[in-house]
Amino acid sequence: MPRYCLFGDTVNTASRMESTGLPYRIHVNISTVNILRSLNEGYKIELRGKTELKGKGIEETYWLVGKSNFFQPLPKPPEIKPGDNWQEMVTEEIKSIFRKAKRQVDKPKI
Repeated sequence: MPRYCLFGDTVNTASRMESTGLPYRIHVNISTVNILRSLNEGYKIELRGKTELKGKGIEETYWLVGKSNFFQPLPKPPEIKPGDNWQEMVTEEIKSIFRKAKRQVDKPKI
C-alpha cells in the first residue's frame, strides 16, 4: 500500500503523455520544452506534432532526443507501423535482455 497518493493535473498530464508516447522515446509537452530551453544546456528537441491527450484536448508535443556533448549511444527507437503491437515487441525485447543477464549471472566461476 503506497504511503502517498498523487492526484491532479500534473499526474493526469504525465499519464496521458505516457499513454500516447512510443517506446524508447521521451515525450514532453511545451512547458517541459520551455524549461529545458531556459537551462541552456543543449537539449535536443524534435516536434512530434499535435497529439490528443484525453481530458486535455489537442496539444503540440515534442520528443526529447538528446543533448549536445553527450556521446553515449542511445537505443534506436524501433520502426513502428500503424497496427503494430509495439507493447508486445518491447516486452519480448525486455525479456530477452533479462534472459541474457541471467545467463551471465548463472555462468560457473572458474
